[in-house]
Amino acid sequence: MLTLLDGKEEHRSVMDLKVEEQRTEPRVAVQFHTMVSGSVESEGTGTILDLSQNGCRLESQLLMLPGLSLELRIAVPGLEWALMIDGADVQWADEDRAGLAFVRVRETERQRLNEVVAARLAKEADTGNDAQGELIPFEFQGLDAVLAKDPELTVSKGLAWFSQDRAEFRFRGGSLIGRAFPTCTPELAAALGELVKAGGDKEADFSLALLQNYLGSTSTDSVLKEIVSRFSDDDRIIGGVRTIINSPNMASVSGEFALAEAWRVKKESLTNWLTDGRSVVKSFAEQHLAELDRMIVAERHRVEAERELRERSRHEDESGHDHGYRPKPF
Repeated sequence: MLTLLDGKEEHRSVMDLKVEEQRTEPRVAVQFHTMVSGSVESEGTGTILDLSQNGCRLESQLLMLPGLSLELRIAVPGLEWALMIDGADVQWADEDRAGLAFVRVRETERQRLNEVVAARLAKEADTGNDAQGELIPFEFQGLDAVLAKDPELTVSKGLAWFSQDRAEFRFRGGSLIGRAFPTCTPELAAALGELVKAGGDKEADFSLALLQNYLGSTSTDSVLKEIVSRFSDDDRIIGGVRTIINSPNMASVSGEFALAEAWRVKKESLTNWLTDGRSVVKSFAEQHLAELDRMIVAERHRVEAERELRERSRHEDESGHDHGYRPKPF
């Protein structure tokens, strides 16, 4: 198999990738929502359960068969846009889970992937956590039913957990709250809004970390606007708001231009911010709407360029030449 890694062509078989990863590549336990295309059912969503530099384990209701080549758009907390894996071959499949080998990754995406894995490994080395350990600590189990009845208690407990370990909150206390509140209810949003209004940097950071559970949902807009209103001069916190806005809901879109379409939908919802009575919120919305326009144009150009490259490669293959990656038919 001819793969494209770091801008260079390299011959590696699927088995080589699988064996090499098993021997040399550590995996980190994660829960990343992802958009999947290329399965038997064409489009859908899933969750990355563990991740390495050369592959991952994917949970999805899509029909995934060994030998299929998938495209992944992975929503990683902290990244401004989805991590893009252009070629992920199914190595094995068992009911709703499959092992994937990354066989085609662009240089920029390879760098971002390596940084994500390295950051998780560094955290595990510092804390001594087992990457394959439980994402929800044993002592938390059963609390989700209690928290679901009391948004204010949830916010109070969540802030305490966040203060104890910010880096792991998303995968532990934050994950537990996500189980208690699968959607950001008006009551939860109101409790977070009041926390932001009365709090400082820590409360804003906690709210942004918790809102990673609800990427793409407009139900979090009231909290985000409150953060913008309170911290309009804090570039770091405002950057966190931009990251959440730039991580759209991929479940409702499909096709080559899915990411661009998701950003277009996000742009439509962001126009509602223009009617907010707070000038800093309106100013932020105007600036970010322009930024989304630029992102949409850039993404469409990227897809069109890759389509042209695939078409050129196909013509070269038909004429007897083999100068690059040959994508598998979906």
